Amino acid sequence: MKKKKHPIRTIFKGVFLTLYLFVIGFLFATGFALRAIIDDKGYVATTYAKTVQVGDLTYFYREAGDPEYDTILFIHGFLGSSYDFIEVIDDLKTDYHVIAVDLIGFGLSDKSASFDYSKKNQADNLIAFLDTLGIESVTIIAHSMGGEISIHLAHDYPQYVERMILVGSAGYYDDTSPSFNIRLPLFFYDHVFNNYYIQRSFFFSAYSKDEVNQKLVTYDDFDEMFYVNRTIPGKVLQKMTLDSDAGTTNDKLAGIYQDTLLIWGENDGFIPLATGQLLLAEMGANASMIVMPGAGHLPFDTYFDDFIVHVRDFLT
Repeated sequence: MKKKKHPIRTIFKGVFLTLYLFVIGFLFATGFALRAIIDDKGYVATTYAKTVQVGDLTYFYREAGDPEYDTILFIHGFLGSSYDFIEVIDDLKTDYHVIAVDLIGFGLSDKSASFDYSKKNQADNLIAFLDTLGIESVTIIAHSMGGEISIHLAHDYPQYVERMILVGSAGYYDDTSPSFNIRLPLFFYDHVFNNYYIQRSFFFSAYSKDEVNQKLVTYDDFDEMFYVNRTIPGKVLQKMTLDSDAGTTNDKLAGIYQDTLLIWGENDGFIPLATGQLLLAEMGANASMIVMPGAGHLPFDTYFDDFIVHVRDFLT
């Protein structure tokens, strides 16, 4: 007598097979997407590209303009890279010596699992980077996390920093600020956080609805970003969260004497304008702010023409 199949077991097998096929298809789709990015976005790795050895670390950076001109140092934000500023570099290279650095752990610089990824240590290592290049003084243009690193630089090494432009800058924390020093399983960083389609699904959240609706930003911009982000190992991403020193800049803000321009997107959803206004108040009389209407967290990306006018007005 033929044994009857249990309906629950049949349903379970069907669900399992469906999930299995979905995962296999998802992995194939991810592989094809990465291959297309590698084939199409190679210019991200070559435009103005240079490397330099600083102790045991190799920095990737971009350099343009006459070295006899005043130097501008660009510092990107979290999951950003020197390529974020490519349009600004193209514009300013005619009048300035421009250096845009990939921080250790990001972009195409070294990604050591033993490096101290605190913002303070990133700042200390940037001084060694500048010393290696023979650069004694810079104007800083920094975005988001890069602004927090710049605050450490300006306070701890004031002789190196002439003035700053901080865009949607981190660096001011209060009791409502999120904490990121949480240990999550390595699997999460390798296969969830660092997955192409998952990162892609959150990409537009860095921009305002108006910017997205007007197509001022597209998934092509994301592919340029992911070209370098795909190289960050999960172990490094995990260590970045564990090495967080968020809040250590609070006591340094009032001690920064360099002229500083804060540029903020009116609709910044990552670091809200209200936080920027608190940062402005803490920095005192040497700081000023420009709010860009309609912009999100990356106004230099979506409203470049207005952004570069503000930058040049401050620099001249």
